Amino acid sequence: MTTAERNPFRTACLHAIAPQLDEPLSAVLARFIANHRRGVLVGPHGTGKTTLLETLAEQLGDVTWLRLCHDRMHNRRALADLPRRIGGVLVLDGLEQLGPLAWWQVRRRASAILATSHQAGRLPMLRRHQSSPELLCSLVAALGEPGPVDAMELVSRHRGNLRDCLRELYDRAARL
Repeated sequence: MTTAERNPFRTACLHAIAPQLDEPLSAVLARFIANHRRGVLVGPHGTGKTTLLETLAEQLGDVTWLRLCHDRMHNRRALADLPRRIGGVLVLDGLEQLGPLAWWQVRRRASAILATSHQAGRLPMLRRHQSSPELLCSLVAALGEPGPVDAMELVSRHRGNLRDCLRELYDRAARL
């Protein structure tokens, strides 16, 4: 059995690789700036939106994080803790979790917003994320592992959620 610290699919290894993009990171940042420092990364669960959001946030300097989820109580507390005025960029993971009133309140507090969402609409779209067997193979190769021979089957079974594919690969490696 492979120990957790030797598993090539452990979180530390995944965080060490750059987002797998078909364009330079600078192009996404340029669109964000061109859209008056407002934009959203759109796509289904597990397609790399949050990973790219974290990478972009590192480039932006003064950021305030707001991470939302399906838990309404968590979201209420997170919104209550948000400063009245945000000087830098509000980095919002889970924009689709905000109702109309909460979205209005957030927009009033921040002049610059970089977000993720499962659907387009509230902010200019910077990038649409999609998964594919090729992208899974690219991630696995970036980890220094040979590509999984069943990438198409994995992506299909996990309905395109690459995060779940990588979790399964972690479990497989742990059994070796």
